[in-house]
Amino acid sequence: MTGDVKTSIATRAARELRPGEIVNLGIGIPNLIPGLLDDASVFLHTENGLLGVGPRPGDDELDPDLIDAAKRPVTALPGAAYFDSAQSFAMIRGGHIDVAVLGALQVSIAGDIANWAVPGKDVLGVGGAM
Repeated sequence: MTGDVKTSIATRAARELRPGEIVNLGIGIPNLIPGLLDDASVFLHTENGLLGVGPRPGDDELDPDLIDAAKRPVTALPGAAYFDSAQSFAMIRGGHIDVAVLGALQVSIAGDIANWAVPGKDVLGVGGAM
């Protein structure tokens, strides 16, 4: 899959988001969405404990302790909230997140997500929400 296709998919997903929604972004293509949002009134949530994720930092504002679920550096918007991952998943499972955009290894034409575990192999890089 080329970068253009990935950007097209992320752009289409970003168009579905509405002002005021709290949106959890999975790793992979979903991590392209913040750079495609025109409206800053979507509140981005990362499952490792930040609500109010801001844009990627420049070199002068890089904080190595401030990362998203994909371990990429982010900034925190004014008024952002920090919490532990247990609280973060409670927010997701408790229905307090409006939208979750998940990355997937493979999706069928019917929308079924392919099994991400290979019997006898380590499961690496798949988020806990999967």
